Amino acid sequence: MSAEPPADGYRVLSVPAEKRCRVIKRLNRFVVLVETDEGPTRAHINNTGRLLDVLTPGREACCRRLKRPGKLSMRLFAARYGAGRGCALLDTGLQEEAFAAAVNQGLLPGFQGCRVAARRPRLGSSFLDFLLDCGGEPVYVETKSAVLLGPGAVAMYPDCPSMRGRRHIRELIEEAGRGRRVALVFIAAFPGARGFKPNREADPVIASLVAEARERGVQVEAIGLLYDDQSGSVALYAPRLPVLDP
Repeated sequence: MSAEPPADGYRVLSVPAEKRCRVIKRLNRFVVLVETDEGPTRAHINNTGRLLDVLTPGREACCRRLKRPGKLSMRLFAARYGAGRGCALLDTGLQEEAFAAAVNQGLLPGFQGCRVAARRPRLGSSFLDFLLDCGGEPVYVETKSAVLLGPGAVAMYPDCPSMRGRRHIRELIEEAGRGRRVALVFIAAFPGARGFKPNREADPVIASLVAEARERGVQVEAIGLLYDDQSGSVALYAPRLPVLDP
C-alpha cells in the first residue's frame, strides 16, 4: 500500500446508481419520500440515524433497485453532502462491505495483515460487525457510521442518543479488559472529512465511553469513505483519520 491514497481514493466497491433522485422528506426511520424522473416514490433507507442535516428537502441523492423488492422497490443509499467531490454513503451495509474490502486488500494501516474471518460474530450479549484474523490473532471489530459533518469538516457520531452504540462499546471495553484485541472503527462516510470526534452534545455517555475505550486498550480508528457517483463506486479516500477528543 502506498503512503497516500490516489487523488480520487482507492475504489473498493462497485455500486452503480440506477436512479438519480431528490429528497422530498423522510417519512419514518426506514422510508424517505423522493422525487425521480418517474415522479414521487417511497424509498427504503437502512441508516437509522436522524440524518437531519443530510435528508433535507431538495437534496440530490442516489437510489438503486432492491434485489428483493417488497412494499418498496428502491433504496436511497447516497446523497450529495460533505466538503468535497462525491456523495455521502448513507447505506450502512455498503459501508461495512467497503470496510471489509479495504481490510482484505490491505489498505488500512490499522489492520495490516488482517482478513475478514466472519460477519456478525457474537460477543457477550451483542452481535458485532466483524471477526478478523490478524496473523492468527482474532480481532473483534464494530463499525459505526459517522455521517454528521461537524465544525472543521470533522465527522461526528452519533447524531442522536444510541443505546445500542453504548452496549457495543461496553462489550468491547470488557473484552479488552480480558487482554484480547478489539477495535472500534468510525466510518466518516462523506467527502472531505478531516478527522472524527464523538458527539458529546448528542450522547454524552457514548463520548465518555469512547474516551474510556481508548484508555482501556480498545483500538479506536476512523476512516473516510465516499460514494463517487461519476464512476459508480465507493472510494476509500482516508485509510486513517485522526480521532479527536470530544
